[in-house]
Amino acid sequence: MPSDSRPVVLNVGDEKYRPEVTRILESNGFRVREASGGDEALCVARDEIPDLVLLDSSLPGSGIEACRVLKADPATSRIPILQISVPVQPLHTEALLETIRAMLSAHQAEESARKPAREWQATFDAIGDGVALVDAEGRIERLNRSFSRLAPPPADPSTPGLDTLWAYLPAVREPFAKALETGRREALEIEFAAKLLDISVDPIFDEAGHVTGAVCIASDVSEKRHLEEQFSESQKFETIGTLAAGVAHDFNNLLTGILGNASLILGELPPASPFRDRLDDIVGSSQRAADLTRQLLAYAGKARHYMRRTDLSGMVEGFRNLIESGVPKNVRLSVKLASGLPRIDADASQVEQIVLNLVSNAAEAIGENSGEIHVETRMGEDGAAVLEVRDTGSGMDAETKARIFDPFFTTKFTGRGLGLAAVAGIARTHKASIQVTSAPGRGSAFCVSFPAAEPGPTPRAPARETKAQPAAGQITVLVADDEEVVRRTAEATLQIRGYRVLLACDGREAIEKVQRHPEIDVVLLDFTMPVMSGEEAIDGILNARPDLRVIVSTGYDHREAAARFSEKAVAAYLQKPYTSRQLAEKIASVL
Repeated sequence: MPSDSRPVVLNVGDEKYRPEVTRILESNGFRVREASGGDEALCVARDEIPDLVLLDSSLPGSGIEACRVLKADPATSRIPILQISVPVQPLHTEALLETIRAMLSAHQAEESARKPAREWQATFDAIGDGVALVDAEGRIERLNRSFSRLAPPPADPSTPGLDTLWAYLPAVREPFAKALETGRREALEIEFAAKLLDISVDPIFDEAGHVTGAVCIASDVSEKRHLEEQFSESQKFETIGTLAAGVAHDFNNLLTGILGNASLILGELPPASPFRDRLDDIVGSSQRAADLTRQLLAYAGKARHYMRRTDLSGMVEGFRNLIESGVPKNVRLSVKLASGLPRIDADASQVEQIVLNLVSNAAEAIGENSGEIHVETRMGEDGAAVLEVRDTGSGMDAETKARIFDPFFTTKFTGRGLGLAAVAGIARTHKASIQVTSAPGRGSAFCVSFPAAEPGPTPRAPARETKAQPAAGQITVLVADDEEVVRRTAEATLQIRGYRVLLACDGREAIEKVQRHPEIDVVLLDFTMPVMSGEEAIDGILNARPDLRVIVSTGYDHREAAARFSEKAVAAYLQKPYTSRQLAEKIASVL
């Protein structure tokens, strides 16, 4: 049924005259609700929200008081009230009806006028940015809720000039004056109430073009700036990663020549040779240079990891001897490993690097004094597996703590490097968080929280088929590498051990050599080469000889190559730089 659209009148009066008034109203197209007094009228008005209240001013207990109560309640304050004195006879029916209709019409017109204002105010208040309308003197004419939230006024209401814009934002006074003077927008960015606010002041003009005030808009850009900084940081990591990848390739090729030749000569020298110590230094320095490159890749997040589902405590226990060997005699080491931790997806070698770098950093913080280092695993509050390394060393102030993960940042000469920067990079690739607690003279604690692994099967390494190794003199190895020094070093290493060696300087030449030389048994294939890379060449090589054993060598982390060649029949991977012994052992392992 259609709803009743007749106006509703609440008729408030005593039992003697109220029924007659109700009859008149209903017979003239009104719906009527009745009440006998002020309290009852208030209850009915709250429930019904009538269009008009007809109130007998001669009610016992004062009709005027009932009117006051209705107007004081927010739910009924806007209802028009018509007071009449009913006992005066005769009741002027037509005058009453015309008055009611006129009041209803006026009320409807008023509500129609209020509606756009309410909608405008609702829109004004819904704006997320703070908006203030001010006159030419800076006095506030209107504020939205967001402005008061972003810039609350002084708590003391007696503060002079509380009605001005600068009572909320003192820094706006100068740009406001400039905007009114120049007639152009003025903008500034300020830190205010622990927020970063972007503020603009736009002048308002009258029809004659005179400035009459301004609109001030305040935007909270704290989160936006934080995201911009994160984006900038990610771009920095990407740039460093690209640089690191190029350095890893070229630098490791050079190191392969240095390390390979040095280790090759070292293997030929008699034990009493005076040159052995010099060559040992060359080999050791080359290996440390290679470690530095790997740490740079770890920091930049460019090193791929072989993730396995594993137990953090068991992993740390596996390299406990390495931890103990890295602690000086003046430091007491305590290792406490919890059982029953949730399993995590992690690369054991990278977690080892985190622990060793943190322990090394702790030992440096203790220095030559006596001290303690505690390595602990435990369950985190959020279900994560937590690794903590804490020390009793010198500690750090807030400024130092803010920069410890920057590459090569240090407060002492001996500590320069990528240790903690690499820790941060490895943590990022493992989706782990790092929390640092430290104070001068009170030591430091580093807590790395690894998220629990998602349910699923544990990855397993593929089984390898064991084959008998033929004699070296019967084996031909093709070395494909774009660096001449690498080719020469590998050739010398293998020829000394009795292998026959063929050389290629890029992937295309490697394919041609494989097609022309069926005697080739093993291909040492560089990952990155001009003309045709190893990644592009391997299909052509294996199409020509599906049974051929291919070893991929790379200056990047070998897991990067493993990921790229995941669907290829690669026999093994060899990371540059490598010693002559490592190369020979890798060749032997695939035969």
